[in-house]
Amino acid sequence: MSDVSTDWPQFIKQHFTKDVPFLNFMEMTVDATGPGRAAVSLPLKPEYANSYGISHGGIAALLVDTAAGVALRTLKLTIVTVEMSVSYFAPLPLEGRVRAEATMVHRGRRILHAEIAVLAPDGTLAAMGRAIYAVTGEDTGTYRKD
Repeated sequence: MSDVSTDWPQFIKQHFTKDVPFLNFMEMTVDATGPGRAAVSLPLKPEYANSYGISHGGIAALLVDTAAGVALRTLKLTIVTVEMSVSYFAPLPLEGRVRAEATMVHRGRRILHAEIAVLAPDGTLAAMGRAIYAVTGEDTGTYRKD
């Protein structure tokens, strides 16, 4: 574990890259973090195909939720997703790497709002998301590991 007192966004980047089993299973990486911002990516695979032969929309939704969650966790808060929406614009192929970039757009006392862009491997805007999270406390950097 890195020293959480020195650079919280960097600590969050390392935590989500190394310590979250689901993200490791999906081969997702946290590519960048900053206060209220994050970029995440994952490899597209043939196993993600829907019946049309393109990536299932759930892949973009996963990226929306994860990128927003990582971005908002850089604020040193614990949070839970309250609501999320995804608008789809272009299909994601079944190869290459898809990227999501999230930015906090509003911070209230108990509610945080983020906007997220999902970019296809060629840079095409494939989807946009909006997410709302409830603040549940202050993040201390100590997490339960089973």
